[in-house]
Amino acid sequence: MTAGQTWQTLREPAEEPVSETTQSTPAETPPPPEDLSDRYASLLASGERIVLVRQRHWLTFLEAGRWFVLSLGCGILLLALGQQFGDGGVSGFFGTLLNWGFWIFLVIGLAGVGWYFLVWRVERYIVTTRRVIETGGVINKYTRDTTLSMITDMLVGHPWLGRIVGYGEIDLLTGNEQGTSKIRFLPDADGFKKALLDAKYEHELDVGGGRALQEVVAATTAPAPAAPAPAATSRMQTAEEVDASLSRLADMRDRGLITQAEFDEKKKELLDRL
Repeated sequence: MTAGQTWQTLREPAEEPVSETTQSTPAETPPPPEDLSDRYASLLASGERIVLVRQRHWLTFLEAGRWFVLSLGCGILLLALGQQFGDGGVSGFFGTLLNWGFWIFLVIGLAGVGWYFLVWRVERYIVTTRRVIETGGVINKYTRDTTLSMITDMLVGHPWLGRIVGYGEIDLLTGNEQGTSKIRFLPDADGFKKALLDAKYEHELDVGGGRALQEVVAATTAPAPAAPAPAATSRMQTAEEVDASLSRLADMRDRGLITQAEFDEKKKELLDRL
């Protein structure tokens, strides 16, 4: 071996064995999102789809907590008054009665908090492609619906405590007799409003015929196939497609899904391609 080969051999680093722990492992596939439509299928109409499901923030227990504190305060007051009476005679009877009052108020406060917890666990606010549904009830179940088309405006508020822990309040202004539907202690109220606006826009497209109009235009303006066709055949196919599209647009106009101005505008676009 020559001196140059020896020097080259010394410069080449030795191959290190690949450790099994350093080998990259394929990323785990995240589980598919839960299909909430199956869970709330009994609340949905045909073709209705769930957009968002929300539960109120856990700080809603502040409302139940104040009643518990009030009940506990009354019980402590009765307990303190009971200590002022002696053990015998009429005073002893009143002392025992006041001591029992303490335990009664304590049990009432704990039962109220427990009941409020059960109500919070089952209460949900659901946004679908047609409605806003409030559902809940521990013994007697209930659902309250607000149709998306009836919602005229939404007001979102962020109390100082809500900005810290992440909840807000939203008022749904409607055109019915109730006028306003208020949702308090709502996590990510801005996200709830955004999902509601998206669902309302999609609902207006379906009801007003806008989606059908978009499908007609999209079908007419679809790209031609890659294989070239003879010019005469291509013009004939285009004329047939335009004729079919005009017939569909005329039918939509007669049914009141689109206006005469929209019909004339789309008719001009279709005829310009001939």
